[in-house]
Amino acid sequence: MIVVVADDITGAAEIAGVCLRYGLSVSFGINSVPDKETDVCVISTDSRSETETEAYNIHKKIAEKVLTISPTFIFKKCDSVLRGFVLTELWAILEAGKFKKVILQPANPASNRFIKNGSYYIGNEKIENTGFHTDPDFPATTSVVKDLLLLRSPKCNYLPKIYIGRLTVFNNDGVFLPDCNSVEELKMCSELSDEYTFSCGSAAFFEQILISKGIVHQTFDQPKTLVSHNFLLVSGSTHPSSRQFANLLRESNCPLMTFPDSMLQKEIDDKIIHKLIKELCSVWNQKQMLTLSISDDNICFSNSSTILKQRMGLLVQGLLEKCQIEELLIEGGATAYSILNLLNWKTLIPIEEVSPGVVRMIVSQHPEIHLTIKPGSYSWPANFIEIAN
Repeated sequence: MIVVVADDITGAAEIAGVCLRYGLSVSFGINSVPDKETDVCVISTDSRSETETEAYNIHKKIAEKVLTISPTFIFKKCDSVLRGFVLTELWAILEAGKFKKVILQPANPASNRFIKNGSYYIGNEKIENTGFHTDPDFPATTSVVKDLLLLRSPKCNYLPKIYIGRLTVFNNDGVFLPDCNSVEELKMCSELSDEYTFSCGSAAFFEQILISKGIVHQTFDQPKTLVSHNFLLVSGSTHPSSRQFANLLRESNCPLMTFPDSMLQKEIDDKIIHKLIKELCSVWNQKQMLTLSISDDNICFSNSSTILKQRMGLLVQGLLEKCQIEELLIEGGATAYSILNLLNWKTLIPIEEVSPGVVRMIVSQHPEIHLTIKPGSYSWPANFIEIAN
């Protein structure tokens, strides 16, 4: 068994999609090792949304558990632009096991994400000159990858030497982050690890490791699903493409419901949620389809993001209990994680890579329900959701 630990649910789904692409069986656990034995076991955390201390504790606990099952190898999925507490999470895994060295490769040249001369580039632009500079949680205030890592893990007490630049051999202990300016260089990075080297990085890097180890050889055609009715689409993203798509669905006869003002206050009565669930069920039962989002405006009060995601989860829970929904579609990793936690859906079975990063799964506890999740910044594939006017 190969084990992959991810710092958010959409990254975990992206890894699952790579596995399906090559015909590998894959299981998917939320903060736990799935019971189902498969070629690849993907464990999703939400550590990027936690504190640095909690991110360390989550990864230390999971690493200790994973090492007891003696996997073929372990891979740590991190964000392709190094958002999150990457060094701290690597430190937790190193402390839990036998590893002394880490090869870290977040780049994905096929998506125009490169590392050149120790700095991160999006296309021809240094990352500090792109929209990632103003990321609300992990702003890219520098393009030097070593400095990005250190700035984002300020409490990391274990600071192995970090090597960057043109690296072709790893003689010392530490974290090695080689330049990667092409798919060929990504392949070269995948061939540099040994039994004492732990690998971490992008889904593209994981794919190259599978190839270099001879685990996979060719991709396989997958059955393609068309969702046209009996679905609930939960939009937890404020990305413009998400809002535009929701409006397109509305124009195509799919109702779009947003939170009323009564749901957007810091303190609300439970009766408001119960009343809204009843209204949403009535709308869904008329069309057997519904798009649900929080608001078109940015809502700001103390801890608003967490509170509103929890309320969204309660609405979804109520709809699932009262309506026979077969397809649950969620966009936005933090929203998906919050909903799955509330529903206590701990094990998923990925069955289809709809497109890179967009994965359809069966819910183990409720096999009649299919769940599809995607990152908020990604678009729904044109051949996946089709509504007749």
